[in-house]
Amino acid sequence: MEKLISVATMRDSDAAEIASGTESKTLMYRAGLGLFRSCDWHGNIDIVAGSGNNAGDGYVLALLLHRHSIPCRIVCTSEKFSPDGAYFFQHCQAEGIPIVTEADFQQSDIIVDCLLGTGFHGELRPAMRNLVEQINASPAYVLSVDINSGMNGDTGEGFCVRSDCTVSIGTLKYGHILGLLAGKIGLLRNYDIGIPCRGAFLPLFSEDTAVCDFTPPDSFADLMDAAGVPAGSPAHRLQLAAEMKKTCIRFGKITDTGSYQTL
Repeated sequence: MEKLISVATMRDSDAAEIASGTESKTLMYRAGLGLFRSCDWHGNIDIVAGSGNNAGDGYVLALLLHRHSIPCRIVCTSEKFSPDGAYFFQHCQAEGIPIVTEADFQQSDIIVDCLLGTGFHGELRPAMRNLVEQINASPAYVLSVDINSGMNGDTGEGFCVRSDCTVSIGTLKYGHILGLLAGKIGLLRNYDIGIPCRGAFLPLFSEDTAVCDFTPPDSFADLMDAAGVPAGSPAHRLQLAAEMKKTCIRFGKITDTGSYQTL
């Protein structure tokens, strides 16, 4: 059964999986594999990284591209790293992958947006907003990692990167469907990387809403009405919206991945 969950449930599920014995670096490696399998990589590839674990997923992607002799460049926008992100960033440095601190995205063919993750909420700071505007102004194909940078993972709201494809990691969040309906996401992919859902969820492509914890944002009714989603409870309307966008949603699973230590 495919599911929609809240950002908090995803965070708790991730923490529980790590506590059960799965290394966090292994989960990051699996996320990077999902990204690698999500695109026809070609041309000038810019991996635009922030400071968190989303950036770490991007560093794994850079290593996988390098392993397959596909050139790429890391645009490092922060001097801060998560512990796992720092591990893979150091490997990128050791492999000689090009790393810059700014770029003109007008020459990019593919931009990988791994600036901000699902934990972000609120307003973008001016420097980050400027960076998002540069990405949106580029003619490049844009792939967002887990969530479009600037988008609220529960509500789909916020000024954000507008992606051609967003690759969700683990389980789809409520904001993904709302962002897809609002036209902020072109194609939505989700990769199951072995993190069981531990909490409330809304079943996708079903009418069962019994275990749902979805709280609609203020913009919800207007968004549903504008998209022509039939009336009903908020949870049921969200299910109907996903059904309407079903052809734009893909699911995959990462299995038999080997070890991150082979990178």
